[in-house]
Amino acid sequence: MRIFIIVLLILGAHFNLTANMPGPQALIYWPFAADTRPAIALFGAYPNAPTRLLSAVAGFGFIAALLAVLGWLVPAGWFGPLVGVAAVASIALYILYFGSFALMPLAVDAVLLWGVLTQGWSAAGL
Repeated sequence: MRIFIIVLLILGAHFNLTANMPGPQALIYWPFAADTRPAIALFGAYPNAPTRLLSAVAGFGFIAALLAVLGWLVPAGWFGPLVGVAAVASIALYILYFGSFALMPLAVDAVLLWGVLTQGWSAAGL
């Protein structure tokens, strides 16, 4: 189970941080491309500001949760809140950019939230 959660956290961080370094074309493993535009345009003159903020919060939240699981630098008790904040930021990001390439990242978020909220996953219990 520990390996499964580590893989999910790595995937969560990867999917979200690709928003800050878009590829030449969107792919299932790289959901953001240089020409990717939000499905919901809310911020007029600054459309990249919420994208970068949500991407950073989600990506670094998942990385911090991974560090908590590994017992490096981040207290184990922070695992649940870190996963919760990161998953909510990630869900907001992928709703903003909803499309076929958003389905896998949303599934990763859903599994992580399900585990933390209903199954009681914790860094200490893994």
